[in-house]
Amino acid sequence: MKTFLAVLAALVLVPAASAAYPTPFAAQGVDAGLLSLDHSRMFVALKGASGTKIQAVRLNGGAVVASTSLDGDWGIPMLTYSGVAGGLFHDGSAFVLQSVGIDTTTKFAILDSRDLSVRDTISLDGYYGFDALSPDGSMLYLIQHTSTSDYQHYVVRAYDMRSGSLVEGRIADKAQKSWVMQGQAVARVTSPTGRWVYTLYSNPGGYPFIHALDTVNGVAHCVGLPWKETNQNPVNNFTLKLTGSWLAVKQPGGSTWRRVHTGTWRVFKP
Repeated sequence: MKTFLAVLAALVLVPAASAAYPTPFAAQGVDAGLLSLDHSRMFVALKGASGTKIQAVRLNGGAVVASTSLDGDWGIPMLTYSGVAGGLFHDGSAFVLQSVGIDTTTKFAILDSRDLSVRDTISLDGYYGFDALSPDGSMLYLIQHTSTSDYQHYVVRAYDMRSGSLVEGRIADKAQKSWVMQGQAVARVTSPTGRWVYTLYSNPGGYPFIHALDTVNGVAHCVGLPWKETNQNPVNNFTLKLTGSWLAVKQPGGSTWRRVHTGTWRVFKP
């Protein structure tokens, strides 16, 4: 891994996107890589003299095994401020790039993992961020920021890759219709089949919560977590671990703070 980073640093050094951006954002640079399915390569987006250079770099030795250039500024989707990268298809055959920055139009590109050829491009009016993919890659889930002045509030949308269009309406918890999506993503874990995506959010002014997204059926559940203190900064260092039907919210050091049963959505103390 040290060799890989040294090779990339020699090629070009571009800082990742600022944490002032709302999650999920797109980042360029050596610290914003996306691992291949077998963890043998890493995909990176590097700012070039004109446009963006996308490279697949072998972790063992640091050799560049594939490279392409795209017009415009593109980056790897960062799902959390801690640097959790996303966008890889469940079968590893392709991955998603997202346009960098905040603009009135958001673009996505689907690249083949083998040769980095562009499979598809998507352009949407408004500011969106990558969230998840269904296991078969037919549905792309996005975070839509509905206000340019408040990036802490958002809705989850679905984009049908087969029809090439946004699905009408938002993906929401039908059992809690009054639930407002706000806060910032701090941790992410996905079920082995790729169907369920669990994201932990800190939520200043409210309760931290877990957003459980069923990427097959296009439904979501929001699980509020008990938090009595005003300061939610400690939540930003929590992680998630999925074991069978149990989702553990872990504190730094590895101890379990709370456990959630994914069949009932009930929260338990360890």
